[in-house]
Amino acid sequence: MGPRGKPGFTLIELLVVIAIIAILIGLLLPAVQKVREAASRMTCANNLKQLALALHSYHDSNERLPGAVEQGGGRYSSLFVEVLPYIEQDPLYKQWDFTTPLTNGTTGRSATRIKVYLCPSHPEADRTITLGSGAYAFTTYGGNGGTRPFPPALSPVDGVFHTTGPGSQPVPNQRGVKLEHIKDGTSNTLMLGERIIGDGNLDTFLGAWSAGVITPPPDPPLQSVAAYAVWAPPPGPNAAGGLLGATAPINYRHGTIWSPPASPFPGVPPPPPPPVPWSTLGPQWWARLAAYGSFHPHGVNVALADGSIRFLSATTSLPTLAALSTRAAGDLATLE
Repeated sequence: MGPRGKPGFTLIELLVVIAIIAILIGLLLPAVQKVREAASRMTCANNLKQLALALHSYHDSNERLPGAVEQGGGRYSSLFVEVLPYIEQDPLYKQWDFTTPLTNGTTGRSATRIKVYLCPSHPEADRTITLGSGAYAFTTYGGNGGTRPFPPALSPVDGVFHTTGPGSQPVPNQRGVKLEHIKDGTSNTLMLGERIIGDGNLDTFLGAWSAGVITPPPDPPLQSVAAYAVWAPPPGPNAAGGLLGATAPINYRHGTIWSPPASPFPGVPPPPPPPVPWSTLGPQWWARLAAYGSFHPHGVNVALADGSIRFLSATTSLPTLAALSTRAAGDLATLE
């Protein structure tokens, strides 16, 4: 008898095994991603829960909620700065400079990335942005600024947060909202929600602004959309851009881009860009800044004024979103 061959797999058997493993991995991967997203969504909901409870603790101590930003007085602050002591960030709060707030950007205090301010499903949110000479960290959450929170000069001030202080708009010396002012009911009124940082299409219009073709010039002046999503904004007319409202559908993204005209022939200078009417672009710009949005499938997490957490469907109509955004309009809307 000849020598017996060594035991082992044939090439065909090996290829079959590899194919079976690849199929199993392909079947398993969506399930893993689904579980991961479910965990991220739960973490996000817990973040909002902590922030809502922190705001209630602030209200217990100060008998009213903080303003979105404090404008024009000797003490500049913001919603997310004021809740720092109530989310285990008291050491940072004690270092905060309320009288010369730009130093918070240059010293790195406002660049502190705070985990509870960030949804884990949002890509590239755990970073900083440079504004002027300072660095600033993001938050993927915003306060309910009512039906139209931005720009503050045009706001009906019908939400839970708005500008406060001597320089507040649309009228000076506005104060923070008390829970008793929420006549529509705290279980029927939004307090906080998620937002999407950045919008590449809308940011292309910064080129039109720098070219001077937006007419009339925007007031307040424009910044990159991401600049409105920092948790400790520097003082200025755009500081209240972190509020959310009911002027655009959930997950709204700007649909068009701007680009200057191209040269018709090599060596021939391009024609001057046509004017961009701010009367048309402005409402779209402000609506995009105030849009609720997230990277969760099918909707966003929100915190109601009673501290409870709900998942708001992306198909929620604007009238329903407006009813949830107003604090005392009598336009009740409930969530399942």
